[in-house]
Amino acid sequence: MNIFAVEIWYDEGKICTFYTVRWISEDNNSQSETDRFFDSYTMSENKLEEKAMQLFRLITECIGNRYGATDDFFDRFVNKAQELPPKPKVWVEEIKDLGINFPLRLFCYRVSEQIVILFNGGIKESQATQESKYLSMKFYEAQTFVKKIEDALHSGMIQISENERYLQNFDGTTEIIL
Repeated sequence: MNIFAVEIWYDEGKICTFYTVRWISEDNNSQSETDRFFDSYTMSENKLEEKAMQLFRLITECIGNRYGATDDFFDRFVNKAQELPPKPKVWVEEIKDLGINFPLRLFCYRVSEQIVILFNGGIKESQATQESKYLSMKFYEAQTFVKKIEDALHSGMIQISENERYLQNFDGTTEIIL
C-alpha cells in the first residue's frame, strides 16, 4: 500500500507555507519528494544547478514572501496537479526572467493562496508532460498525491488551520498521513 506523509517543507515565508510529501517506508528514513528534486539538480556538477536555484528562489522568495500562491504562478495545469514555473508574464518580472523555455518542471498542488504542496518533477523535454521521459513517472505520482489530498480535504480529514497558513488533521493534530 502506498502511504505518504504531508509535511511542512518551507514555512518561513510571510505569505505562503509550502508542504511536501514523503513516502512512508519501513525504516521511515525516506527523503521528501521535493528534496529529491532539488538535490538531484543542485549538485555543483549538474548543468541545471542555476536553473534549479532560480526555481527555488521563485518558490521561497517570490511566492513565499512577496505575492502568495496567486493565479499568476499557477497556470500550468496537468490534469489535477500544476507545474512550476508558470508561463512567462510581462507583468511579473520574476516569472518573465525565467523565460519561455525553462527546462525544469516541479509538480505541485495549490490548496489556497497561502498553502501549496510541492511534489517532485524533472526535465521537460517534449511538448506534452506525459511524453517527457524524466517527467512521466513523476506526473503520474503527482496525480495520485493530488487525488488523495483532495479526497482528504473534501471529506474533512484534512483541514486548513484558523490562520489559513497550515494544514491539520480533523482533530487538530499536524502529522498528516494518507
